[in-house]
Amino acid sequence: MTFTSVPIIIVCCYVLGEIIKMIFKNKKQFYRAIPVVLSAVGGVLGIVIFITNPEMIYEAANVWAALGIGIVSGASATGANQIIKQIFFKSDKENGNDDSDT
Repeated sequence: MTFTSVPIIIVCCYVLGEIIKMIFKNKKQFYRAIPVVLSAVGGVLGIVIFITNPEMIYEAANVWAALGIGIVSGASATGANQIIKQIFFKSDKENGNDDSDT
């Protein structure tokens, strides 16, 4: 039960990032802010989880540790997006269709 908070934060932030991309589909300059937003939301989620259920955050002794875990988890959602993008959309780039959204 101690490791469940990190995947929860990553999935929530990943979904939020995809929602942000859908909302600002025509304004790609907002895409640069997605990693910052996801890190901030991850930090907030880490604190909320620590306050509501402290044993769910792995090795978090205080709110600052929970904040750090949340920020790193939120930022890793951006990395997860890039991994998925590189694995599944690599053939599009090889064919000349460059779809570089984020």
